[in-house]
Amino acid sequence: MDSPVQHRSVVRKKVLLVDDDTDLLALRRMRLQADGYEVREVTDGAFAMETMAAFQPDLVILDLLLPNVSGDTLLTRIREIPAYESVRIIVSSAKKFETDQKLCLQLGADAYLVKPVDHGVLGATIRKLLKEEVTVRFWGTRGSIARPGRDTLKFGGNTPCVTVELNRDRVFIFDAGTGIVDYGRTLSAERHFKFNLFISHPHWDHIQGLPFFQPLYRPGNEMVIHGTSHGRLSLREVISGQMNNLYFPVTIKEYASRVYFNELHEGDNEVDQLQVSAIGLNHPGTTLGYRVTSEIGKTVAYITDNEIFPNGDAHNRCRLIEFLKNTDVLIHDSTYFDEEYPSHVGWGHSALTEVLKLAEEAQVKNLCLFHHDPGHDDDAVERKEMLAKLYFEERLSDTRCSAAREGAALVI
Repeated sequence: MDSPVQHRSVVRKKVLLVDDDTDLLALRRMRLQADGYEVREVTDGAFAMETMAAFQPDLVILDLLLPNVSGDTLLTRIREIPAYESVRIIVSSAKKFETDQKLCLQLGADAYLVKPVDHGVLGATIRKLLKEEVTVRFWGTRGSIARPGRDTLKFGGNTPCVTVELNRDRVFIFDAGTGIVDYGRTLSAERHFKFNLFISHPHWDHIQGLPFFQPLYRPGNEMVIHGTSHGRLSLREVISGQMNNLYFPVTIKEYASRVYFNELHEGDNEVDQLQVSAIGLNHPGTTLGYRVTSEIGKTVAYITDNEIFPNGDAHNRCRLIEFLKNTDVLIHDSTYFDEEYPSHVGWGHSALTEVLKLAEEAQVKNLCLFHHDPGHDDDAVERKEMLAKLYFEERLSDTRCSAAREGAALVI
């Protein structure tokens, strides 16, 4: 990961420290200023709101045990003011009780760190909350059908699901294979979430986990499902069809959360104030690939179930290269070894070398090999990863490459 200084914007972000420990304040101020932040301090809770108004911080680091006005009271006051809605708040307290942590998160804190806090942990939390880094996390990497077992432990057996975490409140989900079930298990039942789910296409392995995504059965959550219609079937009809009582005992109407549908087409779209571009892919049926751009210009492209024909359609290849140009992270279908591909032409998936050529031509910074064939065990996927790395090393390419591993995260 790049150093905090390299992530600094031209305009310095402002951090307000609210704590009565003057020694701690001096140390934090020095380190945060070295990281490139503008810092101001308050030692008495009674003056915190006045300083907020004058300083207009981007982020507040707040102790709970303060003279005159407690930290949880200040947290409540800040969250009651609409003008401070975008201000990120980290509670940093010696109180390690679970009840205090839950209360602060319910009151609107973005993070709770128990003192003493390592500066590396604090800095990483600040960068994430201020949208200065993006985390790509893999929950399902397998294609076609789930493949659990002792010989898939390293790279995973769940079908496609990837999250792109931009901050605490904004997580984009790409596809809802069985991997989304494990993602749902990690989410607190004490908080409410708004999910943006992007469906590449409705083949079973990309939607089969959605009926088992537990947060949708809890009131207060909200999900917008983005994707495309298919012929006469709307996106809503396509997604709800798998929960028809002929196939599943619970219908989509029984979700306790609110679920909305947004039909997308090729081109640029704005979702939660971020640009999400879509492109049609070469796969049976209508399939979309996505590229999301963060506030600081980091880009992640999700291109699964895409067949690159060797020496094929030059026009569509050029379109895809332009779509992916200089992408920070490319997640691409690389289902087959080169020698396997001839017997699978027209199945809608790519051979390894064609994906490597695409990433090289598009000058992609990080390539993640994805949609592992259900017939490939960990040894086979590892061999594919080794061949890919060798390909880039031989060409002295700057592209970094790895095979997507279930549970792994890539921070940019």
